Amino acid sequence: MKESYKEMLWLIFLWEIFGGILVSLFFYSEYRGFNVDEFEHIQTAWKIVQGQEIYIDFFQHHHPFFDYLIALVIHTFGSTVTSIFISRYVMLFMTAGILATTYFLSIRVFKNTQIGVISLILTSTVVTFYVSTIQIRPDVLLSLAGLLSIYFLFVYYDKKSLGYLLASSVFLAISFLVLQKSMVLIISIGALLLYDLYKKQICLKHVVLYAATSLICVLPYYIYLLLNGSLEQYFVMNWLVNFHITQYLWRLGSLLQTIRENIITIVFYFIGVLTLMRSGMDKRFAILSLSLLILPIVMFTNVWRQYFMLAIPLVGIIASYALYSTFNSKWSRVIVIIGAIYIPMSIMHNHGLFKMSDSVQSQQIDKINYVLSITDEHDKVYDGNLVFNVFRNDIDYFWFCVGPLMNTSPHVSQHINR
Repeated sequence: MKESYKEMLWLIFLWEIFGGILVSLFFYSEYRGFNVDEFEHIQTAWKIVQGQEIYIDFFQHHHPFFDYLIALVIHTFGSTVTSIFISRYVMLFMTAGILATTYFLSIRVFKNTQIGVISLILTSTVVTFYVSTIQIRPDVLLSLAGLLSIYFLFVYYDKKSLGYLLASSVFLAISFLVLQKSMVLIISIGALLLYDLYKKQICLKHVVLYAATSLICVLPYYIYLLLNGSLEQYFVMNWLVNFHITQYLWRLGSLLQTIRENIITIVFYFIGVLTLMRSGMDKRFAILSLSLLILPIVMFTNVWRQYFMLAIPLVGIIASYALYSTFNSKWSRVIVIIGAIYIPMSIMHNHGLFKMSDSVQSQQIDKINYVLSITDEHDKVYDGNLVFNVFRNDIDYFWFCVGPLMNTSPHVSQHINR
């Protein structure tokens, strides 16, 4: 009874640590300045609300379903800065979904509540996760849908229920409709299922049904593009442009930065991976996490830190498993957890990421409000890098044609300049 009481107090203590991180994340979302990518998607969503055709009337090189979601916010709350803040709250809601799924996935894989709570702490304090999940960007929705796909896949592995497998397939399709980067997850899960088929741990019928379900979910969108006459333009914008874009980031840069910022979590992650691979227990989970870290470097020309967002919850889960398994003493675990929190938080502090009083956000909002006050909804505004122009038409095709598109191949430029 006494041991059970101590375990309960220990869990409460861990939940309190995580609660403190959530509070800090909320205030960070509330007061942090806006990234140019956030304005890009606000502007794209506004153009959709205005009835403009994506890929035809303006430039965009991402899949549109995240922007359709933000369009609902703008349609409801209007072309005002209120819609921008509401969109940030929508991101927080998605972040809560990612963290909840992380917890249940951890419990599903390792069957331990403490590992589940520690995984929340380690995941939420990875700098990439902390900084990116509050931003209005499709990577957040991709991470939520992708993580749900992974969760239902591992439930299927436990229960061998076809319903869970199909749920995984549906969420995988949703992740693809949100962002092309989900190809990393599609390839990873596809390889995992084919390997299981080879090992006779899954039947051919289930693999075929998985693939067919995803295709059925995605097919209506492509039929719409075909009937709308914009399929070719979609292919150029979403695939050719991104393929031919000039490389200006070192492929390993973002990953190495993430390792430096979260060195304790990453060290325990690799310890966990080695342990799982040697023991054979949950080897699938370790391989999947490695795949989500390695494939972005192999597949993409420029690798930004948000490209690893989907991998971070798996890294946090495996690191938590290693931490829990390595130390029997709760105080030893506490010391490591505090270190894992302190290092990334101090790095963010030293880089000024917590300077909420520097009025960057208020200056941005003041500029936006000023432009809105001196223009009408049908006026055109020149803002080549999306610093202040939202809820007004652009004088150019759209922001991206200033710079990256100047160096694309002649074939791509021919389509864009039509």
